[in-house]
Amino acid sequence: MTEKERLLKALLGESIDRTPVICPGGMMTMANREIMIRTNCRWPAVHRDAKKMAALSIAMHEETGIENLGIPFCMTVEAEALGGEVEDGDEITTPSIVNYPLKSVRHWRDLKELNPYKDGRLPTILECMGILNQKVPDVPVPGNLVGPLSLATSLIDATILFKALRREPEDVHGLLRFLTDNSIRYGEALIKSGADLIVISDPSATGEILGPELFEEFVLPYLNMMIGRMHMLGKPVIVHICGNVSSIYKPLNELDSECISVDSVVNMKEVRHAIPGKKLMGNVSTLLLQNGRENNIRKVSKTLLNFGVDILAPACGLSAKTPVRHIKAMTEAAKGV
Repeated sequence: MTEKERLLKALLGESIDRTPVICPGGMMTMANREIMIRTNCRWPAVHRDAKKMAALSIAMHEETGIENLGIPFCMTVEAEALGGEVEDGDEITTPSIVNYPLKSVRHWRDLKELNPYKDGRLPTILECMGILNQKVPDVPVPGNLVGPLSLATSLIDATILFKALRREPEDVHGLLRFLTDNSIRYGEALIKSGADLIVISDPSATGEILGPELFEEFVLPYLNMMIGRMHMLGKPVIVHICGNVSSIYKPLNELDSECISVDSVVNMKEVRHAIPGKKLMGNVSTLLLQNGRENNIRKVSKTLLNFGVDILAPACGLSAKTPVRHIKAMTEAAKGV
């Protein structure tokens, strides 16, 4: 069974030989400084070079045993294309937004629609996707999208946005509809370029901040719009939600994705009981992966496998300082090595 077959079958609930182990890329960053140095494909230059991005992703797959190719290495791609000013970071720091294009949610109409083939780094990601599919056809390549609410927090100060949820809900909905439409357009382009599945990361849509009512109003319908379109194009979807999700179990049951990825603070047994209809992905602590002992990483990984997690994965993005041998401790646990 190829790695691509294993992951796609796991998402669809079909019979597989063992649990896949992945790190999707995007917000759930899949890169390591050791391998950057070894390949001479280093941040920050890699973020704007499709060939080096592909080479680093392939090397990460080969050296760590992670069973996918994860690009890009940040969650600022869409925001930059929509007008956000980005600082590219360094060899251990991911790109970040340093200047928001919006000062108020009322100004969302000033944003220009995305052209995935022209704007910002979007064409670079699409080019890299094509390279990966050509060079490593049996390894799955997720298309990574930022959820609408989290994308909004990269275009306007989060404090302003969260206050506007109650004070200016109509304009917030206008902004989220606009971002959803544009994210769908980018997702369509990713699929045309060869994405095997779609991963939507929405870290700002945490139940700890929003609670169930605001999640149901400002997150759930827009995620489901994105998921619905990706399903129409024949691709399964994983949604990652950060933080403690216990307050939003009810709306998560109404999420249309095949799989939900959760943070390390989440009790998998509790989530399995609360959201019985979903595949679960996670949730090895990235702090443990970076700083823990290899035997502890193996122990945690095996506990999750024994519990029956559907996809073993880091609970969030890997730090570039995470040792290769620590990542291999997780992947080898999944492979029974």
